[in-house]
Amino acid sequence: MWTTVQKCAEKYTKCLFVNVDNVTSKQICIMRKELRAKNAVMVMGKNTLLKRALAELNEKKPNERFVKISSQLVLNTGLIFTNGDLTEIKAILDSQVREAPARIGAMAPDDVVIPAGPTGLDPKQTSFFQALAI
Repeated sequence: MWTTVQKCAEKYTKCLFVNVDNVTSKQICIMRKELRAKNAVMVMGKNTLLKRALAELNEKKPNERFVKISSQLVLNTGLIFTNGDLTEIKAILDSQVREAPARIGAMAPDDVVIPAGPTGLDPKQTSFFQALAI
């Protein structure tokens, strides 16, 4: 991982940051395969490890690009390195968009509004809403 990040940061001129929250390993596997065909590399790992690898590379060969990449590594961020066209890379990423069921504690991408009114449930079934903290 350490050397992969350093080699990619030196070799490739473009770096795309991707948020990988709620992305399955199968989707990542498919994207990596398609990215290899476009001569691009997806790198994922612990942020502290990636930042240290980039900091070490910056000490050896100072470059503002390494600092910019390092500063953007927050939360679940993946890096895609390429020298090619970014629209092709975005098309690969967009092809793997899937709807996912809601999870406890997850933030909805859009506002959700439940209008007031009858639920169609009898009073014995209100425990369902209590379980959802509604």
